[in-house]
Amino acid sequence: MINKERLYSSFMELCAIDSEPTRERLMADRLTDLLSGLGFIVTEDDAGQKIGGNAGNLMARLAGTGPGEPLLFSCHLDRVVPGTGVKPRIEGDFIVSDGTTVLGADDAAGLAAILEGVTTLRERKLPHPPIELVLTVAEELALAGSPHFDTDQITAGYGFVLDASGRVGEIVTQAPEQVKFKAVFHGRSTHAGAAPEQGSSAIQMAGVAISRMQLLRIDQETTANIGSISSVGPTNIVPDRCELEGEVRSLEPAKVRAQVAAVTNALESAAAEYGSTVDITVVPCYPAYRLAEDAAPVQRAARAARRIGVPVRFKPTGGGSDANIFNHKGITSVVLSCGYGKPHTTEERIALEQLALLAEWVVAIIGDEQAPEWEPPAAGL
Repeated sequence: MINKERLYSSFMELCAIDSEPTRERLMADRLTDLLSGLGFIVTEDDAGQKIGGNAGNLMARLAGTGPGEPLLFSCHLDRVVPGTGVKPRIEGDFIVSDGTTVLGADDAAGLAAILEGVTTLRERKLPHPPIELVLTVAEELALAGSPHFDTDQITAGYGFVLDASGRVGEIVTQAPEQVKFKAVFHGRSTHAGAAPEQGSSAIQMAGVAISRMQLLRIDQETTANIGSISSVGPTNIVPDRCELEGEVRSLEPAKVRAQVAAVTNALESAAAEYGSTVDITVVPCYPAYRLAEDAAPVQRAARAARRIGVPVRFKPTGGGSDANIFNHKGITSVVLSCGYGKPHTTEERIALEQLALLAEWVVAIIGDEQAPEWEPPAAGL
């Protein structure tokens, strides 16, 4: 049913557009043009201004031509660094970058699949319900863009967020809460050679604190990480300032609180032992969500996957997405795996077959109201 060559071309075009977080202007403009050409009415909000970016979240609406309540699909416009100057190419059965950048399949795969799915519906004059799209900015900055989107604009009762690695047919029913923390240790500076005993090293305090933390995999539901530590100065001065930043995630909110408390205790006790102080800032990033397997979008996605002949697997994830925000705001949303692998690395890639299946999955989800009248989408040109 879908046009594979057109899909691959569209995907590689989107990958080649520079679109790092807060710098999505070119991508937003291109998607606005493409969606307008398909009959969508596209608007842009002011999220870019609020987060220091050059583009806002896009909302696109396509009138329905058949029965059914409105459906929501969502992807993000940005990609992680290094994400400029991407040169996608087909290498065997995969699309890859040249190895100096990410590919950007996260999230260009979702964008291309939606474009191809809707194009197929329009070409074949297949009936479909109203379709709403929310395309967000700065998702890769701990979901910085979507909290500024006015979800009152959404009329759909539930949605599908195309934004996870893994094989097509995998459905993410649970995602974690995330908080970030920053600690600034204040020591006492002195000459490191002449009178070190008169000083108090902020770096040493930070090292002691980190050594007492349980980090990386805490349990199957919980992780913690120190992402950066910084103290700039000459070697002959005992450093009086050291900053570190980290995060905590868990599928269980209570475990986030417990881990943050443990981190805070490690930071404060280390500073106290050196007769110094530490300033700690904890910033909530996004809440967790958990959907039952019988939730409406989960079941619709599962039915559609079976119709195109792919196995269905329900899974949790350790990563957040805009679905965390939508669910928190009352729009029941499920995340769908998009077929790509090794995201956030220069080895990121997607199989041609998986990209095609993703577009077919979109078509099948939209056509669920018409089943069984619709034939399962068959790959073809």
